[in-house]
Amino acid sequence: MNAQPHYPWQEAHWAYCEQRARTGTLPHALLIRGQRGLGKLDFAHRFAAWLLCDRPGEAACGSCHGCRMFLAGNHPDYLETAIEEDSHQIKIEQIRALNYFIGLSRHCGHHKIALIADPHTMNRNAANSLLKTLEEPPPFSLLLLVSSRPALLPATIVSRCQHITFSIPPTDAALTWLKRQAPDADTLLALARGAPLAALELSHGHLLETRRKAFRDFARVAAALESPIIAAERWHQHMPDPLTGWLLSWLTDIAKLRSNDTFNRLNNPDIDQDLRVLTERIDFGCLFALYDKALQVRRLQQGSLNQQLMLEEILYAWAGAFGNSR
Repeated sequence: MNAQPHYPWQEAHWAYCEQRARTGTLPHALLIRGQRGLGKLDFAHRFAAWLLCDRPGEAACGSCHGCRMFLAGNHPDYLETAIEEDSHQIKIEQIRALNYFIGLSRHCGHHKIALIADPHTMNRNAANSLLKTLEEPPPFSLLLLVSSRPALLPATIVSRCQHITFSIPPTDAALTWLKRQAPDADTLLALARGAPLAALELSHGHLLETRRKAFRDFARVAAALESPIIAAERWHQHMPDPLTGWLLSWLTDIAKLRSNDTFNRLNNPDIDQDLRVLTERIDFGCLFALYDKALQVRRLQQGSLNQQLMLEEILYAWAGAFGNSR
């Protein structure tokens, strides 16, 4: 495990967590929540490393025995649980292993820390198993739950955690940081809905070009130049996880343009003119039904239902909004 960076928009949360740790008032479970692209997992790694450091200062020292074990990924008092490669969910067997681990004695005299990445993907049995540990946490244990979709967590779990909520940083501060990392910072930040790390991710590889290709399919379906079935199959096979977020942002911008909302900036300034063309032709009554369908696909993205079929339904509805039944 590499040393984790820290970001300027996290300093207030870091100071709060550090103060709670130094005064011995940390809760047994922290739910670190906020939209994707704000560095929540980096924050959780950094905090866990600091707690397990033998001589912590403002951050983990990086060179003591505890830090070396943590960075090597084999600290005996730290366990990280996430979705396995062959699954869409965190399974009950994984949570049972976590429960067993958190109940063991500490090796190094600090904390026993278990981190769950994307706990909203736990199936029902896994969530119920975790609840037992949350209700009767062992001494000196700390659960770190890191989620971009906390609304999908059972209320019984949410209510047993204290919350650290990451919000979108002020635009000026985000741009100051992002301009040191990537060109076209203004456009990237708008596309990422203000999340600096999501914006940085867009600047890497072919993700920005992939998004443009997805929008081209979207526009071609509206113009009856592309079959919704073919487009949905291509999206399902080749498009990354942010696809549904892109869909929702395009529909939101069309709603803004149709309602003459000039107060809020568009999420997609680079395709402003293309969106305006679509706005002039769309049946506005279909727009909110389309948005609901896109939300449904995003909710089911981690599940076992046929996502390609859901994408086909969206694109058929999208085509119908332009009087195109193809």
